[in-house]
Amino acid sequence: MKGTDVTILLDWLVRYGHVLGATLWVGGYAVLAFLIVPRIAQGTGEAFVHLAIATVRMLTYTGTLTMGFGLILITRTNGFSNLFGSTWGSFIIAGSVIAIVLLGIGDGALRPAILSIGKTGDAPARCFALIGFVLAVLAVGVMTGAMFIG
Repeated sequence: MKGTDVTILLDWLVRYGHVLGATLWVGGYAVLAFLIVPRIAQGTGEAFVHLAIATVRMLTYTGTLTMGFGLILITRTNGFSNLFGSTWGSFIIAGSVIAIVLLGIGDGALRPAILSIGKTGDAPARCFALIGFVLAVLAVGVMTGAMFIG
């Protein structure tokens, strides 16, 4: 392989990792919001609580990995020097802020809400899972916009 071929392959692998991570992040929030948390509320047992907690943990790792690939993508595309003062940079910063909020919602709000469904009901867990899903979809839209701006 020539140097250019290696660069193209590396760029593709980084973008693929970023998109795959984002897909798992959005899908994980969708599964929590629309399948797992409603089942917990029906009193289907402790297994769904464990599944929900494991899914939230997976979202934390997936989100962190997605953000890591995103940082690498920045260096391989327009660079950190173009983050401020450009439309592309505004999209990247907005998507990054949403991603950081998503990480906070997962471990800081959703996980405790799932663990307290027996005491407080399922409304907080459903709310945080739905907010996470909406924000994840929004982040994908923002980052898609950055691709076409940059």
